[in-house]
Amino acid sequence: MAVVGHWNTLSDAQELTQSMLLKGVVRTVIESGHLVPMMPVKQITGKDILYNREDSWTASDGADFAAIRQQLSWSSDVTYTPVTVALKRIYRQDPLDNFVMDTYGNINDYRSVAIEQLTKRLVRFLEDRTVYGDLTYPLATEEFDGLHALAQENSGNLDIDEGEGALSLMNIRKAITAMKVNTLGKGNMIILVPPVLGDRIDAGYAEGGLVRTGVTHAMLQATIPGVGQAGQEISFFRGIPIVRSDFLVAEQANTGVGSNARAKNSSGTEQYSIFVIRFGQTEDGGLSMGVGGGERGVDGMFRRTHFDKLEDYDSEGERLTTYMAPLLGAGSSLARIYDITDAEVTA
Repeated sequence: MAVVGHWNTLSDAQELTQSMLLKGVVRTVIESGHLVPMMPVKQITGKDILYNREDSWTASDGADFAAIRQQLSWSSDVTYTPVTVALKRIYRQDPLDNFVMDTYGNINDYRSVAIEQLTKRLVRFLEDRTVYGDLTYPLATEEFDGLHALAQENSGNLDIDEGEGALSLMNIRKAITAMKVNTLGKGNMIILVPPVLGDRIDAGYAEGGLVRTGVTHAMLQATIPGVGQAGQEISFFRGIPIVRSDFLVAEQANTGVGSNARAKNSSGTEQYSIFVIRFGQTEDGGLSMGVGGGERGVDGMFRRTHFDKLEDYDSEGERLTTYMAPLLGAGSSLARIYDITDAEVTA
């Protein structure tokens, strides 16, 4: 038996001490590409907001010609589509046990740690539903429409199905063109991609090359990258920032196209989606976040409610609440490419 000083065993010696506890909680749930902080805020004073979208019409119907002394005809063909978006309540509340707060000697502030975790969980939920929320096919009984639900109302090059194939950069070009960037400009726009497709785009412009008609074309044939350049990230496409979001995850093929909500992958080949987004106030046709209730609470986003006593529990309580919903002014401010596989990018 080994000699451990004065004690019989190391376990006996360790009974006279305790482990060192670090203050706070070590972060392990870390995400990038938060969308909500990028969105302009639209303050709403009622329970919902109503606005009218201009209906499309052909250029040939815009006016008419008339000969000399010809009687002029009156036109009355202007129509609008009313859109109503209701604010939704998002909340999280947890009990704080009095036994723990009153009897445990601890270097941590139990309440502040709990509120920090409440905030993080609520923000993460809000980011998830901003992408996958669906008012028609909800995960919860009171949900708002996220990016997928808003985008599926579009058609043509504003909502492109890759057909369970590799991402085509030409489809990103088509989506951007359909958003009228030549007229409205590229300001306040992003291309939101899942990290796995961001890596595919990087590789396509670097070591992997782009697939075209069955042949892979290397992009760096003329220039050999230095050590500091190898594996560089592609940050822009057509002058629009590429934002990699951990909240865009593997999805179920052939969902979210009119008969159901876009679902996260549960079986079969993992599929992915890309969004091109133009931010801006509703009046300007952009994507924003409607918020009700004014500035309040944690970081001005949430209302904090403290409960001194919980009925039938020896606990206090903390609740965080917010009232929010994404607002899409014009359909052309959002484009989607979906059912993309994790494969080499094509030109």
